[in-house]
Amino acid sequence: MSVTRRTLLQGLTLGAGSVLLAPILRELEAHAAGVKSMPKRFVFMLQSQGLQPRAVMPTEIKAEMRGEQRTGVDQIVTRPLAELTLPYDIEPLNALKERLTIVHGLNGHHVFPYHGGPFGALGGFIKGRTPVGRTIDAALAEAHPSVFPLLGLGIGTYANSVYSCSAWGENRAAPLLCHPEYAYKVLFGSVLEGSERSDFDSRTSLLDFMREDVRRVQDQLAGPEREKFDAYVGAYDGMSRRQQQLRELEKTLREVAPKRDDKYSTEQETLQLQAHVELAAAALIGGLTRVVTICSGLCGHAGHYRGFTDDPIDMHQMIGHGGSNGQKLLTTLRRFHLEQLVELAKRLDAVPEGDGTMLDNTVFVYTSDFGETHHSTGNDWAYLLVGGLGRMKTGQYVDYPLIGKPGNRSINALYCTLLHAAGAPCDHFNLDGVRKAVDSQGPLAELWA
Repeated sequence: MSVTRRTLLQGLTLGAGSVLLAPILRELEAHAAGVKSMPKRFVFMLQSQGLQPRAVMPTEIKAEMRGEQRTGVDQIVTRPLAELTLPYDIEPLNALKERLTIVHGLNGHHVFPYHGGPFGALGGFIKGRTPVGRTIDAALAEAHPSVFPLLGLGIGTYANSVYSCSAWGENRAAPLLCHPEYAYKVLFGSVLEGSERSDFDSRTSLLDFMREDVRRVQDQLAGPEREKFDAYVGAYDGMSRRQQQLRELEKTLREVAPKRDDKYSTEQETLQLQAHVELAAAALIGGLTRVVTICSGLCGHAGHYRGFTDDPIDMHQMIGHGGSNGQKLLTTLRRFHLEQLVELAKRLDAVPEGDGTMLDNTVFVYTSDFGETHHSTGNDWAYLLVGGLGRMKTGQYVDYPLIGKPGNRSINALYCTLLHAAGAPCDHFNLDGVRKAVDSQGPLAELWA
């Protein structure tokens, strides 16, 4: 009996190189099976202050409310979006309605997102100033590595605190690039001119200069000290490899790098978001990354947002405690964010890829790191998904029973679903140990094509 390429690849076991080699072997197996594998991309957009039930409920659906909270449904509801009208807050997504899925009622109570959920919103674990595990964007980045495995872009300020949303693991926060000018230099430094290009080149020159000293020190160390030193040097080596990859991509980067204008140096948050969307599009199109996270508000309940009114919007007092007028401001802010999501989708849709475009191979995830409100319980967490990679259903409204009712599912189950769609299936996402009782294992069947 002959051994086919596909059989050989399926039977191949990996040792130490499994993490690095698994992605390429999956692609080789797909090609051997006659399946043309396209790159998979993921874009997360987080907005502070909550994603209220009214904001995502189609106008034809009526819900019983108790204050800001709704009583929820008694069994899982799924309806085609084609027969429904999007509410005013999310109207910009009409341009992507066939690709849109509204997910309502997921349980994130275990995150405790009251006043925001740093790390917990994307991790499905208790929030905190330091992460207790890996977040979903980092997990997807590890499944689909690239020059910049995870591109984090932040908008806003939060006085006297450092907040973030992404992490590689326990106590391993992933950075957010919060100033567009700096983010531009990090991503496209290899195509800059003059002193800015010299700054980019000097990073590698420094590494070359210190190599002899590194060897000399290594020869004199052993045991834990050697391991710690090697880890330190490894960080520089990783940076050097990235610099070389950026040089090799220089021609492509010159073609896709956005033109820098005033919004790259401004402190106005609306313009910063537009600049970050341009950078995200260029990084995805140029092949620099496959996973982007844009965190607006930096997972904090305070700070300001400029660009909509003559005076800066105080996010805590004017929106969080602003009553009906605060809700109007949040609606304006939300529509603007979704308009930027649509703009990024249009840019990807303009780039041919395979039998379609880059948009066909991208999933957008929009939610609030607060859950449903400013003072959130996390009991009724809503998500807007655009795209499904051909593996998740789109064009539907899905409402799950709230916590305590049969059929309730968690935000962790949604993240498990994304990993399945990414070709990295798992039994659950961060539902082990003390979180094991939160939900049953496996992805959301209602989203699975």
